[in-house]
Amino acid sequence: MRHRKAGRQLGRNSAHRKAMWRNMVTSLIEHGRIRTTEAKAKELRGFAEKTITKAIRVADIVAKDADDRSVEEKTRLVHAVRVAGRMVRGRDQLHKLFHEVGPQLTNRPGGYTRITKVGPRPGDAAPMAYVEIIFGN
Repeated sequence: MRHRKAGRQLGRNSAHRKAMWRNMVTSLIEHGRIRTTEAKAKELRGFAEKTITKAIRVADIVAKDADDRSVEEKTRLVHAVRVAGRMVRGRDQLHKLFHEVGPQLTNRPGGYTRITKVGPRPGDAAPMAYVEIIFGN
């Protein structure tokens, strides 16, 4: 029985999967769109949306001038950046997440990513898909 074992294993051990999700979320934030297999895309969506949500929750604080932030707001912002930093590797990508991606998606009530199927990969016929961040309404 496979009860309480959610998530795809994708033929990797847990450390490899964890590193792969971090790399993929970082690439998605950096480029806005990545191409991967359908199974990875569907699994990646959850990690990416949770990470983007962390940036959206503090978007109002990021919009303020640094001198105008209260101690509580500074604490919330630092905590959000550190938690998101566990998933997003790279200071430039983390900055982009909080200063570009988060503020653009504040009015969107979820569903920050889109998966578009693009057909089989030439080498092994694996079903491929694009995962992209939705910036429009």
